[in-house]
Amino acid sequence: MRSFRARSGPFDEQLRFSTHEIDTMCVEALGKVELLPQSPEPIRIDRFLEKYFECPVSYGDLGPGAMGCTAFRGDGSVEAIFVSRNIDNGFASSDRRVRSTLAHEGGHGLMHSVLFATGANQTRFALDAGPRENLDLEQRRILCREGDIRPATKKAVYNGRWWEWQANRAIAGFLLPKALVRHACGRFTESSNVTKSPWLPDRNRRAAERDLATIFDVNPVVVRIRLEEMFPAEAAQMQF
Repeated sequence: MRSFRARSGPFDEQLRFSTHEIDTMCVEALGKVELLPQSPEPIRIDRFLEKYFECPVSYGDLGPGAMGCTAFRGDGSVEAIFVSRNIDNGFASSDRRVRSTLAHEGGHGLMHSVLFATGANQTRFALDAGPRENLDLEQRRILCREGDIRPATKKAVYNGRWWEWQANRAIAGFLLPKALVRHACGRFTESSNVTKSPWLPDRNRRAAERDLATIFDVNPVVVRIRLEEMFPAEAAQMQF
């Protein structure tokens, strides 16, 4: 992780994590509270949040369009995590959406606590820094709306809200740890003739997405983006 003074936005400093760092942080945090499975299965993300951050996970009405919220104390520690009860309509897809929301909020808690920690004579955010969008800086909360929580793709779509891209990147980090994904993909991958490393043929990609969505209890789009990252489709063009 690196930090540097922000040129714009509500925070005095901007944090930068590589995708590898985010994956590593998520896996290490799961392991710290003994919630990283030895074989592919759904991550107990709600239990992880309660144990790792030692805070309650509550469900309630967060207001129009709000899906989740992470609240911090003055020392930067996580005070509570909230999820909108309006997300869950009883279908599997909505239950998986709740899981993604929990993982997103866990990303905020894991990476962004330092932004809300106040020293003796300074704060890490500027209260006069223009539009705050989904930030309630006085109450030390990040209130995440429907458009904020989604599988992480191109950073350009976030309009400078780097903290939301990072939290979305943690969804895969928490719910689809790479080692477990590789294990689960074993029957769908083949060995490259060139590098001998595993690759995922296009003919197996959809089946792998469906299978992993069931195994890890996540929506297929989350799996699709993870597989595109781990097994790029263009890699197939290198086979001979």
